[in-house]
Amino acid sequence: MRELNELELTAISGGYGNGFVNDAGEFLISSILGAAACGAVGAIIGGKHGGDGGGALGFGIIGQGVGMVSGGLIGMVAGFISGGIVGKDKTVEKTLAWVQGVIDGTFNQ
Repeated sequence: MRELNELELTAISGGYGNGFVNDAGEFLISSILGAAACGAVGAIIGGKHGGDGGGALGFGIIGQGVGMVSGGLIGMVAGFISGGIVGKDKTVEKTLAWVQGVIDGTFNQ
């Protein structure tokens, strides 16, 4: 079995290769960042579209609240898993792109 070089390690999803402690730290950092970013995105989208069906009184404030909470929680779980899979560099890149989209108004859900 041959050892992988640096280029091959970065081409593998989750293929860190810096030793167990460094790999575990990088996995944890990317997972936490992914959970925070995707949780925020899920809360925004769930809050916006949670009340689309109206409601018993004609306005969907309860649906929006439930959509915001459940969208945020589902986004956190998905972000934790995907952040750990793709690694720190890709997670930081995608998170910064999302934040920039929110700042300049190009975030489209």
